[in-house]
Amino acid sequence: MTRDRKILALLAVLALVSLSCTALSRLFRAAPESGTLPGAEAPATVAPESILPVSTEVRRLELAPSPTPFHVTGPDDVRSILDLGRPDGTDYFDVPDNWYDYDTPGYAAYRVEDSHLFGIDYNPSDRPIYWSYTNVSSGNTYAEITATNGDCVGHDAVALVIRVDPEETPSGYSLEVACAGEFRFRSLRSKKLAADLIDWTASDVILTGKDAANRLGIWGYQGHFVVFINGTQVGEYIDRDYDDTYGYFAAYLQAAQTFDLTATFDDFAFWHIPFIP
Repeated sequence: MTRDRKILALLAVLALVSLSCTALSRLFRAAPESGTLPGAEAPATVAPESILPVSTEVRRLELAPSPTPFHVTGPDDVRSILDLGRPDGTDYFDVPDNWYDYDTPGYAAYRVEDSHLFGIDYNPSDRPIYWSYTNVSSGNTYAEITATNGDCVGHDAVALVIRVDPEETPSGYSLEVACAGEFRFRSLRSKKLAADLIDWTASDVILTGKDAANRLGIWGYQGHFVVFINGTQVGEYIDRDYDDTYGYFAAYLQAAQTFDLTATFDDFAFWHIPFIP
């Protein structure tokens, strides 16, 4: 074999070896981390700005509001004869017509909006009580309402009233809770002068200041009254001169220092007290 033929044969062998190595490399090579596998359709290209963000908002089933989270403290609690989980009446302020609304410039205004009773007392130097009352009533009863302060100070107060006579203003019995952390229990009977049955009394169960929300409760059985704030009994009074046990409910705020004082009320509930032998 001539020298030229030997060179050609060697080149042919080298070419055959190179082709074999290339085939084996393709056979055993791992799938690429990106790109398209052989025989697969290329994915559509998506611009980064068109990719929708993943929502992190948690969605939950909306439950019916509970008018009272409180439990009786023991057998001596006057509410122990009531089923606090099942009121005889509730109002979450979803129906505006259930409460009396008005706006009298210079005096007061009340309206139901956004599932709250909204009130404003325009003038702290005008001392009469202006309120909004319900279209439901009860006899011997226990009632609660949540009252949330506006931008208040001192004795700027929110209140719950039971035994309201719609033909007489003011009337009934009220529990007032002041911005600075005091409460008082009042008789508002119009035939007699309004009287502080329990004068202003400090209590550490009262949440104070702007935007504080307190749960006000009044137990009234004949002439026996017990008042609660945030589920805790804070006072008791026996009125031997009580006139009647029947009446409507009302809520009000009364400014002592603040002009255009505001407050809101929510989650009203009441229970009929059964006969106590």
